Order: sequence, then C-alpha cells, then structure tokens
Amino acid sequence: MVDWDDLKLCMRVRFVPPHYRKEPLLKLQRLQQGPRSVNEYFKDLITTLNKIDIHENEESKVARFVSGLRREIQDVVELYEYSSLEKLVHLAIKVESQLLTKTHFKTTHNDGFYKSSWKDKNQTCSKTFPSNFVKDFTYNPRVSKPSTSTPKSPTKTSSKKMF
Repeated sequence: MVDWDDLKLCMRVRFVPPHYRKEPLLKLQRLQQGPRSVNEYFKDLITTLNKIDIHENEESKVARFVSGLRREIQDVVELYEYSSLEKLVHLAIKVESQLLTKTHFKTTHNDGFYKSSWKDKNQTCSKTFPSNFVKDFTYNPRVSKPSTSTPKSPTKTSSKKMF
C-alpha cells in the first residue's frame, strides 16, 4: 500500500517540469523588498517559501527577511532585539512608516532646509535668507599695537545696566 507522501512525490516527478521548482528557488534567492511595502515583501517571501515547500527554521526566515529589506529599514531594524519573525515584521513596518513620514515631511515642507546641504561650499546667504534680511557683515578684528605711552588710569564704566 502506498501512502499519500509517496503518491505526491511520484506525481511531482511524473507531471511537474523541472524548471517549475528551479524558478521559485532562484526567485527566493534574489528576493528583495525594492519599491514594495514591507508587508507586500513579507507576503511574497512567505508565498515563495510555501510554493517551494521549504521548511526553514525561524532564524533562517528572520535572516532571509532582514537581508531582503531596503537598506535604510535594515539599518534601523538591526539595532533592535526581536524574538520572532512576526515581531520583526511588525518592527520593520513601524520603521517604514516613520521613514515615509519623514519623506512626506521633507516634500511637503519645501522651505529650502532639506534641499541644500550644509557641506555646499558655494552656497551664499542670499539662497537661504530673503534678500532684505541679508546685510553686508564684515569682520574687522582689532589688531593691538604696542603702546609707547604709560598705562592710563582706569576709566569709568558705563552707567547702563545690562541684564
């Protein structure tokens, strides 16, 4: 008598073409988040693992998931402790939403702060401030000259009080 697992194996060998299993394996190896959301990437990962019928342990799934995340999400997620794949996915979704909020803030608040770099050496003040705000500020350091006269007596200080 033949059991169910043996029958499935015989049917696969007989009717499933060899490339059917190789293509999902290659897809799994190359799987990256790319422009998709973390949730879409996770669903695709789980679907591909189920399609190939690979039973990885939790640590392998976690490592595979983290390695496929976008770099900016991966960098933040690796700073935290997580005990399961489910908690890791939840953490990655939170990080992604924070990054999207920051990106949305940068694009909606177009005040020039995020466009220019503080490292830009060619930037002048008129690019950052309104033209009526910019004034000609010059720096004139006081150069002390050696005095030939005798020291003067202390002078009276100002009668104005400073707070």
